[in-house]
Order: sequence, then structure tokens, then C-alpha cells
Amino acid sequence: MSEKAATPFYKLYFNAGWVPIEIVTNGIIALICVIGITLNMSLCYVTIKAKSLHQRCNILIALSAFFASFLLIGNCIKFFIFLFRINFITLDICFYIQIIPLIGSTFGITLQLCIGIDRLVAVAFPYWYQWRGKFLLFKILIAICCFRATFCACYVYYGSSKHWKSPVMCNSGDPARQPETLNLTNFNTLITYCGEFLCYATIWVICLHKKSQITEKVKRLVISLSVLMSIGLLCFIGNLIFAQMIMPLLSLNMFTIEYIISPICVSFFVMAYGSNAPVLYFCSIEYRRAFRKHLLNKAQQSTTVVTTLH
Repeated sequence: MSEKAATPFYKLYFNAGWVPIEIVTNGIIALICVIGITLNMSLCYVTIKAKSLHQRCNILIALSAFFASFLLIGNCIKFFIFLFRINFITLDICFYIQIIPLIGSTFGITLQLCIGIDRLVAVAFPYWYQWRGKFLLFKILIAICCFRATFCACYVYYGSSKHWKSPVMCNSGDPARQPETLNLTNFNTLITYCGEFLCYATIWVICLHKKSQITEKVKRLVISLSVLMSIGLLCFIGNLIFAQMIMPLLSLNMFTIEYIISPICVSFFVMAYGSNAPVLYFCSIEYRRAFRKHLLNKAQQSTTVVTTLH
């Protein structure tokens, strides 16, 4: 590996064998990721099983949860790197390990924006959406996701290829956050979240204007999706502001950043991407019924009254 690109942690840990503090901190993050993946897969399972959740929007929500799991998988890699006492690998190896999680997470993040667009069109143009638009729009949104995921893979490859032999711990963001691509990565993510925010803000304006025409079912789903959007947006902007503005002022040492600040930020980030199922369960009656029926085996049972005839 190139010593020129090595970090102080590389000099400390490359031949150190077991590094308990790295295993513990990254093990906690990996555990949170496993819980998030389980919750996301439960949402996909319920969507498949429940006929009431076979609408295009529900399918997009399930796909978003499925692809968000790739981001969570990517955040587990560092734990296994230290668990098997490898500690550092070159960026080219990390790229090929993380490229599928990166493409999947980009697809999932773009799907979140697409869900907002789908709901906006459904609320703004309900008749066109219901009779002609939903099938066409679904295809367009999936095409957008595919294009953006491909674009992400290309520019991440470009940035990583400039530093192939740099030693890294293989965080999920290492391939995408090289000097050549860091600003583009942050800009793309920020644009996605801001676009999503504008979609839901517009939806709420329309809902208030057409209050009598919006069904309770649509309102509950929009509330659920708005909560999910807010969680993701707050986590991203909070991490960005903290990393770019607050941390430089605090002059924190590398150990404080690595073992306190970074794990906390990553934990909140991965919890946001594992929150789809809990938020939908608590905010949407339709999803709560589906979870209780198909996952918790608590289907509503009708009471039969038997009258004995004499």
C-alpha cells in the first residue's frame, strides 16, 4: 500500500491484529444495520403478501426499503474488515466491495424522491393519474432511478481510480468521497433531499386547498412519507453542517472523531434508513393492519354470535 496516502490510523493499526475499540464501535453500527435490514425486509414481505398494498406507490415504498438495505450492508463492511484482523485494504478492493451497496443506496435514495413525485402527481392530477398516468409515471420513475444509479457508479469509479492504492478502512462512503467526487456526491444528495422536501411541501399546500377532495387514506400515507422524508433530510443536513462547519471550529483530535463523533453520526444515518417499517406501522392504519395480519399474526377476528334454537 502507498505510505504516502496513509493516515495516522494506518500506521497504528495496519499490523496491529485485533483492535477491540474498532470492533466494538463498528460492531454496534453493524448491529443497528442488521436490525434496519430486518425491518426493511419485513416491509417488503408485507407489501408482497397484502393485496391492499399492491398500488404503484406501495411498490415504490417497498423498493425504496429494499434498496436502502444495500446502504446498511455497506456500513457493515468495516466491522468485518476489523473482525478478521485485516484492518486496512486498498481503495480498489474497497471499491469493488462497496460498488453494489453504493449503486443500491443511490437507487433507494432516488426512489424516495420518486415516491414524492408520484404522490404529488396523484394529488395534483388525480383523474389523469388514476386512469392513465400511474403506469406511465411508474416506468419513468424507475428509468430515472436506473440512470442516476449508473451515473453514480461511473463518477465513483472515476474518483476512486485516481487513488486505487490508498489504504482505507472501507467505510461505505470511501469510494464516493474522494477529492474528485466529494462535492458532487454531497450536491447530488442535497438536491435529492431538497427536491423531496419541495414535493411534500407542495402536496401539503394542495391538500389544504382541496381538503374536502383528499381521502383520509391518502392523508395518512402522505403523513407517513413526510415523516420519513423529514428523518432522512434532518440526518443528512445535520451531519453535513456538523462535518463542514462545527467540527473545524472544535479542533477535535482524530480519536474523538473516529470513536465518538463518527459512530454517533453514522448510527443516526443508518437508523434513518431502517425506519421505514416502524414509521409506516405507527402512522398508517393500512400498513399497521398489514403488519399485524401477515407478520404478527394478529388478524382481526370477527365475532360470530351463535343462537341456540329450542
